[in-house]
Amino acid sequence: MAIITLTTDFGVKDPYSATIKGQIYKELSDAVIVDISHEIQPFDIAEGAFVVKNSYKNFPDGTIHIIGVDSLITPNKKALAALIDDHYFIACDNGILSLINAEINAKEVVEINIPQASQQGIFSVKDVFVPVACHLARGGKLSVIGNRIKSFKELSQLRPVVKDEKTIIGTVIYIDNYGNSITNISEKIFNKVGKKRSYSVRFRNHEFTSIFHSYNELVTDFERETDFIGQGMALFGSSGFLEISIYKSNPNTVGAASTLYGLKKGSEIYVEFY
Repeated sequence: MAIITLTTDFGVKDPYSATIKGQIYKELSDAVIVDISHEIQPFDIAEGAFVVKNSYKNFPDGTIHIIGVDSLITPNKKALAALIDDHYFIACDNGILSLINAEINAKEVVEINIPQASQQGIFSVKDVFVPVACHLARGGKLSVIGNRIKSFKELSQLRPVVKDEKTIIGTVIYIDNYGNSITNISEKIFNKVGKKRSYSVRFRNHEFTSIFHSYNELVTDFERETDFIGQGMALFGSSGFLEISIYKSNPNTVGAASTLYGLKKGSEIYVEFY
């Protein structure tokens, strides 16, 4: 039985996420369901894409990912199911698939064509995405539930701008639970543009001239580790994207990068090579 993951902007207070799970269990009593997140900011496609992009590869091939972010089906926003990187993704055609898999071509994409998908005002995730996910979990084919299409809507929020091959202009796309401000500048694009040149990372009135690859690299003497708590740093974290962080940050005590540096989603970050 394939794993079915759930990523939504439904929150945890309301009954919606439980409703989805209940519907899956009604169809597949032995289903394996994993919550990736139900706390994506409402309709925030870029945030939802970031969370899924940095989690799906840790699941086995064949995993089915239901993405209920901005998921209302409309005449201009159809429901899609896609096989990308040996994983199945079910979402609306709002651009989120292009952000999750910007560098990987889809093996197959279909526009979902089941009776429920043509109805307006339904609970799309429960009434359309769940039956498709259960069909795939049973070993069903994409061709049975829709007509194959060649492309889906493309967005570019996770792509930084490269200027004159010496400046990368990125933006903060995600603030994590520790207040770390994660940008859309990947280590791959940093290395491609940088070509091992010296650099500086600038934002607002702050500048870093070194980028770490782990928090431990900041601490030069662990006997004096407390001296480093609250110190700012730039690093390529586990997501593979450049982030501005505070060592052992706590938004409620020592502070966090997002608050201490005034960084929020959409704030610009510059990497300049020289």
